[in-house]
Amino acid sequence: MTNYVKGKEKFAYGFAAVGSYMVANIVSSYINYYLTNIIMVAPVFILVLMILGRFLDMCTDPMMGIIVDKTNTKKGKMRPYVQAGAFFIGIVAVFMFYPVGGSLAWRSLFAAVMYIGFGLAYTFVDVPAMGMLSVATPDKDERASLSSYYVAVGSVGGLLPAAMLFILQMFIPEKWVYFAISCIVGVLTFIAYTYLYHHSKERFSTVTEKIKVKDMFKVVAKNKPMTLALLTSMLASTRYMIMVIAIYIATYVVQIPGLSSGTVLIILYVVVGLGMFGGILLTPMSYKRIGYKKTSLLFGAIGAAALGLSFVVGLANIYAALPFMAIGGLGLGAYNTLPYPMVGDSLDYLEWKTGERMEGICFSLNSFVTKFNNAVGAFGVMLGLILVNFVQPSESGAIEAQSEFTVNGMFAMATLIPAIGFLLSLIPMAFYDYTGEKKKKILAELEERRALKQQLTEVAHNEDQQ
Repeated sequence: MTNYVKGKEKFAYGFAAVGSYMVANIVSSYINYYLTNIIMVAPVFILVLMILGRFLDMCTDPMMGIIVDKTNTKKGKMRPYVQAGAFFIGIVAVFMFYPVGGSLAWRSLFAAVMYIGFGLAYTFVDVPAMGMLSVATPDKDERASLSSYYVAVGSVGGLLPAAMLFILQMFIPEKWVYFAISCIVGVLTFIAYTYLYHHSKERFSTVTEKIKVKDMFKVVAKNKPMTLALLTSMLASTRYMIMVIAIYIATYVVQIPGLSSGTVLIILYVVVGLGMFGGILLTPMSYKRIGYKKTSLLFGAIGAAALGLSFVVGLANIYAALPFMAIGGLGLGAYNTLPYPMVGDSLDYLEWKTGERMEGICFSLNSFVTKFNNAVGAFGVMLGLILVNFVQPSESGAIEAQSEFTVNGMFAMATLIPAIGFLLSLIPMAFYDYTGEKKKKILAELEERRALKQQLTEVAHNEDQQ
């Protein structure tokens, strides 16, 4: 493996990953609680808002990928958007959790503008930033390694807001604590993406500006490995409910005398996080040894079994369920890691199949799936809270008593429902066949084509010189 990305550039990707994961995690983990308990927006309105947000993502994510793929500047295809997007995502993130008062209509309008604005800003910066992972180096092994590094560092950084909550709750009223966190995260995210722009290079990209928009979708539809990888992730999207419901569990389900909800939340994050980081660390070693397909099937089965058992055990004793939740975290870590190198790996298949790589649009679809998964987490929890008769507080930041049915329902959202998602995700991966000898043959043919194309280019260049 040839190392092209090192030093400041590698640090830049890690820093950007921290910013990306932090800003995504404060929205995915705290937006429901902020809307229901801080500005007290109606749950039904929140459901409608989330559906609208995902509909816009269906349009804007592929559109951003098309824009990136049709871009050709001296700064590259993606870096200019990272530079501009850093500003937009920073501004939106700062004001995302402002504890606005006033009438219900005004609070609902503010929530809608900020939620939709965040989705648009995140698309604008995240699609090109993720696409840069595939063009930072021509070495496919280094691309996979860089993607795993991005996920690992980002996942660690993504937990920083939980630490901020734990500390800031000691000094700031609950009504304002989420706004304080969003201010810190917004500024750091702006700096992180700006640093990535200034310390990164696009070394391995293709120009697709002559391809029509409709042809792009036809081309990407032929990328079977990417389609199956993303479908696997989407079917297991209920795993995102775990982090969203965690703050409700820390507030209403696991109540330890003398400990604040922020402290209990940290404990829950540590329990699940230990398994998750184990999955993140083991996944690269696993897919290098047994391939993407077997790795996905292995960790998907672990996630389904462990989380299913944690629900059964937790009905009798919720503390006895914690070890099983930690083991289930292995599936979370693996599934959070796998899509990035698998999408990057599929670009070789797409180039072999069609002659085009389409980095921008392929990673825009990956970005859309990530946001889809986050939306399922937020939407699923909100729908679940309605179904289990969650009682909203009458005052901002207050805590209302919940029924046993409600408490058990919250726990199911963190265990049983994600387990079912993991189980369903095994189906598409059973059809994944970009492996073994077939993959070796495709890569060998692709190298021959590239070499021939390079020779023809050099011959044409020499003729022009003569």
